[in-house]
Amino acid sequence: MYSCLLLCALGLPGGDLLPYQGVPDSAESRDARGNLSIPAVYTDRGAWHGFHLPDERHAGSFPGPLIIAQEYSLHLSAAMEAVSIGRDEKPLEQAELQTQSLPWGLFQRLSWPGTELEMSLSYFNNRTAIVTTKVRNTSGEPQTLTLEWHGAPFDTHNSQPLTLSPQLQKTASGPRLSWSMLPARDTWNRLIDGASYRLDFEGEREARLEADKGYVVKTDVYLGPGESREYRTAHSYFHTEQEASAGHFLWADVAPALSANRTRWQHRFDQLVASGDPTLDRAAAKAVMTLAHNWRSAAGALQRDAVTPSITYKWFNGVWAWDSWKQAVALARFDTLLAKSNVEAMFDYQFGADDPVRPQDAGNLPDAIFYNPGPERGGDGGNWNERNGKPPLAAWAVWEIHAHAPDLDFIKRMYPKLVAYHSWWYRNRDHNGNGLAEYGANVHPAHVHDGKANPKAILEAAAWESGMDNAPRFDARDTLNVLENRTADGRLLGYSLSQESVDLNAYLYAEKRLLAKLADALGDEEHAKSWRRDADNLGKLIREQMWDESTGFFYDLDSLTGKPLLGSGKGVEGWIPLWAGVATQQQAEVMIGRQLSAGTFGTPIPFPTVSADNPAFAPNKYWRGPVWLDQLYFALAGLERYGAQQQAKTLARRLFTRGEGILGQSPIRENYQPLTGEGLHATNFSWSASVILLAHQQWLVEAAGQPKPSQAQSTTQ
Repeated sequence: MYSCLLLCALGLPGGDLLPYQGVPDSAESRDARGNLSIPAVYTDRGAWHGFHLPDERHAGSFPGPLIIAQEYSLHLSAAMEAVSIGRDEKPLEQAELQTQSLPWGLFQRLSWPGTELEMSLSYFNNRTAIVTTKVRNTSGEPQTLTLEWHGAPFDTHNSQPLTLSPQLQKTASGPRLSWSMLPARDTWNRLIDGASYRLDFEGEREARLEADKGYVVKTDVYLGPGESREYRTAHSYFHTEQEASAGHFLWADVAPALSANRTRWQHRFDQLVASGDPTLDRAAAKAVMTLAHNWRSAAGALQRDAVTPSITYKWFNGVWAWDSWKQAVALARFDTLLAKSNVEAMFDYQFGADDPVRPQDAGNLPDAIFYNPGPERGGDGGNWNERNGKPPLAAWAVWEIHAHAPDLDFIKRMYPKLVAYHSWWYRNRDHNGNGLAEYGANVHPAHVHDGKANPKAILEAAAWESGMDNAPRFDARDTLNVLENRTADGRLLGYSLSQESVDLNAYLYAEKRLLAKLADALGDEEHAKSWRRDADNLGKLIREQMWDESTGFFYDLDSLTGKPLLGSGKGVEGWIPLWAGVATQQQAEVMIGRQLSAGTFGTPIPFPTVSADNPAFAPNKYWRGPVWLDQLYFALAGLERYGAQQQAKTLARRLFTRGEGILGQSPIRENYQPLTGEGLHATNFSWSASVILLAHQQWLVEAAGQPKPSQAQSTTQ
């Protein structure tokens, strides 16, 4: 229906990469897992509001918006702007409807005999979307038509009234309608105090408010044969009065901005290499779109633009640390500015020695940050988490960004922060000082009960710190001890589990190698040598102590006995030493030879969280069996590093062809059932999208007979 210049350039005719169709029937409609019932939401430019494509019954509108009310999302309306031609002149049910989505917007066309209505929605900036309505006389006779725009917000959420105050203003450029979300004390509205939604209509039009807090805007238009007329409406969502005051724009600036955004999308796809297989390439394009929809611009406590895990999952509209590192590696392929911002948004909250809450954690970062800080920081947010950190992958992200777009200033900013972050692990999470770190928990009120350390809460936070929340490796509550980490003068720094984790130490090994590379880039030869020497020492410990010859696999260690923890069975964390390059060639070959059968890690969707022969294997239970694509990526990269490149390609292709919906229009999922390929848990998940893009560019491009993308050195060696 519309030009497919961008997608065709990538070998992708058409558009419609994600299922945006749907009309909300209430402020919040979700499935049993907390995902929005409408599978996908279109948003762009880091905006905090998004839209859908209509069905035939709701033609003439872009359903929504969905607004992200600081921490959670809800639909403000079924359609805040619906267009019709008179009440009876051109009945919507008699129109032929065509819809299309492209990376830069949503589109629809309604056709009646002699008349056509064409609508588009694209983003002007990070607070405003522009709906353009073009009416065309396709007959040979003149027509006078009455165009009417109308809409109203929902009036309740979960049976509670939504406190919305409408206002109509006449401005020099046209009518303005706004709805203020007034202060209220119910659970939902306290999160949107001060927010507002605004419609700016371009040009002189008749406007009035309706009793249901809705509106009607009308105009008559005369069209000669073949003549058309265009009308524009700006949809803006603001969190605060200050944002609203700053949200003015000139209509003359709109067309250039929309054109520039379309060019921006073209440039993003120009950075990628097509595989020659349009089906595979559509999956890569869908991954890019997923990351773009999860992009949020700076607002509230978020000081920079960053990518959240999922706009469609209720709890995932914040920014998590290790999500950010993985997302940044993929973003570096097509948008290095956003990749840098994604990393630095987390480091804006790196704890310092002068931190008023946790000076003992200098160098570490929160697990997750949201628009609202948590109570520790004087906010009332419920999801900001400082109980634990997350695995150290930040140096990997910084190196990958630099490798794709060299920027010494970025490295100069980040290097000392990365060093402080790396050092924190050895100060606060190496209980016995032997050079092997443990996952654990921060000093936090939630970790104390009746004045004493609460082992259950600390174990929970330690599992969160690993990122593998309910993995079997944390089941051994009878054998896992909580250890207090203190300074020489007895000050409590935090807690460790009596479990030196193989993935954590492999990540730290990789970080040392990467910090050496970053030091080299800065001309710091002395520190580069020191990092490599430290990496050699840690690598020896991992190879000699965490490897079990009898089973041919890497395991966590019991820090009290120094023995591998074989009792929890094989977990996907045992493949991280291959990604990091710390395993010997012989160890890697043993693993590749013994651990890739269908009964171990070679399941139909490969690399389940725990091996299929593990007694704890549960293919539908979060970190107890489903395939998390970040771990699959690390394992595939490990295979390639040790010479099993063809196996890596084969397994990557298996993910694409057997993972539910990856090659179709379905949203990308948080994880996948390893035996059936069913998509599980959150929809539109960012780090899964990141891996799909990386796997496409690293293994499927070459596999399809095209030259592999040129890559700056990205290994950790």
